[in-house]
Amino acid sequence: MSQSRFHHHTPQYEASIGNFSLSYHLEMIKDQERVGRIKAALDESLLPDGIHCELGVGTGLFAIYAASKCKKVYAAERDPSIFIFAKANIERSPYAHKIELILSDAMDFKPQEKVDSLLVEMMSIWGINEPQVAIMNHAQEHILKPKGQAIPGQIINLVELGHYDFKVMDVHCETSIPQFTGVVAPRIMSCSTVFNRFDFTSLNQEAIKDTITIESLLSGTINCARLSSLVQLSEQITFYSTDSLMPQTIIPLNELAVKSGDQIQFSADFQVKSSLDESRFSISH
Repeated sequence: MSQSRFHHHTPQYEASIGNFSLSYHLEMIKDQERVGRIKAALDESLLPDGIHCELGVGTGLFAIYAASKCKKVYAAERDPSIFIFAKANIERSPYAHKIELILSDAMDFKPQEKVDSLLVEMMSIWGINEPQVAIMNHAQEHILKPKGQAIPGQIINLVELGHYDFKVMDVHCETSIPQFTGVVAPRIMSCSTVFNRFDFTSLNQEAIKDTITIESLLSGTINCARLSSLVQLSEQITFYSTDSLMPQTIIPLNELAVKSGDQIQFSADFQVKSSLDESRFSISH
C-alpha cells in the first residue's frame, strides 16, 4: 500500500519498537540544515574529556562525530534493523573504540555513569508524535549529570490561526497535513503565539491541556491552526523546521466567524508520544 509523505515521516511503534524506514534515515542525514545545526550544537556542547550519550542513534552519524570530539560516547538504539547499520558504520569509523553501542529502548537505558552531554533528536511538531519529552524526563533523572548539557535544551510551541481550503468543489477532506514544500499554505489571520514550552533542564508534563487567547487580525472565517516549534539546540544554536524534521503542520478546527480584533480562545489537549489524530484542538469566542 502506498503511503503519503506524512506516513514516511512518522515512526511505526510496533511491538514496542519505533521504526523509521531506511529511506527516511537517508533523508534525515542528507538534510543539510538538520545535520549542520545538530553538528554545531555538538561543537558547542561537547567537552574534550567529557562523556556523551545519544539516545536513538539511528545510522550512527552523530555518535561517530561526537566521538571525534570527546572521551567516550554511549549510543542507544532500540530498532534492531537500524542498529545493524549503526554498528557497521561505527566499526568502519576511526572512533569505534570510544563508542559503546547498546541495543536498548531509551526509556530503559541507564549508562554505567552519568554523562556530561546528551543528544536526543526525537523531535516532532509540538512533541506529539515522538517520545522526545518522555525520554528527556527519563534522561534528567537517570542519564545526565546535574547541570549537564541536553540537546535540545528547549522547545517552544507556537500556533497561528487561519483559513484553509479543506473543501475542493464538493469534496471535503478535513485532516492534519504537514506543510511540506509544495503543500499550499493556509491563509494566516493571526500573529504567531506561544502555546507552551518544554524546558529540558527540568522535568516536563507529558499530558498538556490548556487554553490561550489569540487576537484575530483579520475578519473572516477561521477553520485551521498552523503549528510550529522553535528549538534551542544549545546555548547559541537554534533550529526551526525542514521538510524532514518538524515541518509546520496544518490542523483543522471548528469553523468560527470572526472580526478583526476579536479575542479567540484556542484550546489544545494532547499527550506526547501519541498522534495528531488523538489530540484535540478547538476555538471559540
